[in-house]
Amino acid sequence: MKLFVTGANGQVGRLVVQEAVAKGHQVTALARPSAKVQFPASVALATRVIGKEGALEKMAGCDAVISCLGMKRKNPGNPWSKIVGPDDFTSTSAELIIDAMRQYGVRRVMAISSAGVGDSAAHMNLTMKLLVATSKVGVAFRDLARIEEAYGRSGLDWMCVRPTRLTDGPKTGKVVVAKAFGGSASISRADLAAWMVDQVTSNLPFMNRTPQISAT
Repeated sequence: MKLFVTGANGQVGRLVVQEAVAKGHQVTALARPSAKVQFPASVALATRVIGKEGALEKMAGCDAVISCLGMKRKNPGNPWSKIVGPDDFTSTSAELIIDAMRQYGVRRVMAISSAGVGDSAAHMNLTMKLLVATSKVGVAFRDLARIEEAYGRSGLDWMCVRPTRLTDGPKTGKVVVAKAFGGSASISRADLAAWMVDQVTSNLPFMNRTPQISAT
């Protein structure tokens, strides 16, 4: 399958590219011009900033899109750290991706949201709810809710996966779709990347949904 990966220079994006190539798919990776990531030789690279003219033109001819775009904080470890870029970066990018998909006739898209977004907010513990209410995490979650809404009304075959807390652990292949999650629930970025590639390249219908995933 021919895949177009946005945010390919990010922590999850680069793993998605590696996983897709390892499974025999053709990949076009959209990465910032300043990104210092070494992609496999078979990857077609588009070095553009999303939103700039021509950034998504290499989507033409692809079968599906995997969006690994997300909001960044100046200090990722500090929930109150200043957000780098606009507060609506992810949702604005989603609208651009949707427009490009319609233009180039691409039907299937997978994007990353988060456990705790939308109707999954009810499953957060008190500490997490307080964090969302008082820190920049809440800003990111509100923007992620908007991407889910954007894809939901797009008319495309879409999925916005909601991973629990992300870690840098190894790929285990032990991933479950869960209705609820505890405070200790987590999933490695490697497992998330592998799960996303498997889902988007499957022959099964997407069913336009927001599955919440965690490691078993």
